[in-house]
Amino acid sequence: MKLKIIFALLFSSLTNLACDAGDLIPESGSPLPLITLDDAESQEYELTTPLYRIRVSIREDVGGNEENILGNLDEMAANFLDCQFDEGANIGFDKFTIEGGEEIPPLSQLSVFVVPFTFRCEAENRDTCDGIYYFGNDLIIIARENRGLCDNFAFWKHELGHRYGMAGDHSNQGGFEPCIDPAGCIDLPFELGD
Repeated sequence: MKLKIIFALLFSSLTNLACDAGDLIPESGSPLPLITLDDAESQEYELTTPLYRIRVSIREDVGGNEENILGNLDEMAANFLDCQFDEGANIGFDKFTIEGGEEIPPLSQLSVFVVPFTFRCEAENRDTCDGIYYFGNDLIIIARENRGLCDNFAFWKHELGHRYGMAGDHSNQGGFEPCIDPAGCIDLPFELGD
């Protein structure tokens, strides 16, 4: 029993250090500012992913190899589409009609702004985001690293879920599980908050 208590306290301390969104410090040494739709729209989307040709802008303070980042976005998009739809990953190349009749453009028309860490955002019921999809703009801001113990781009599939029919209020999220679940995440014994 004593060992369990010590482990729980140690785990809690480590995860609080690693995961507290208010304490995240980017490589530049100061907390990230609010990142808005206007910020994302003002970016030059000069990079494209190799497979789907998704238009990408990577903030200069994002660590990692640019080619790996672009490849990861493509690979995770293909995994999501294969998981979510019977038609598979090929639907990312063409217009696709989702349930309800809405036509989704090919992934080559999606713009993605990659930022280094969980960022401050203007979203309903939260001010810190790992990713956000702007309905009607076909634009995603995604954090390369996040507040949880997860893989890079942990919430990329979640944001793609919104693009492919998951409601903004998450009322139909059950129909997208487990295809949007962040891969490589450790289930924490407490809530981290939004």
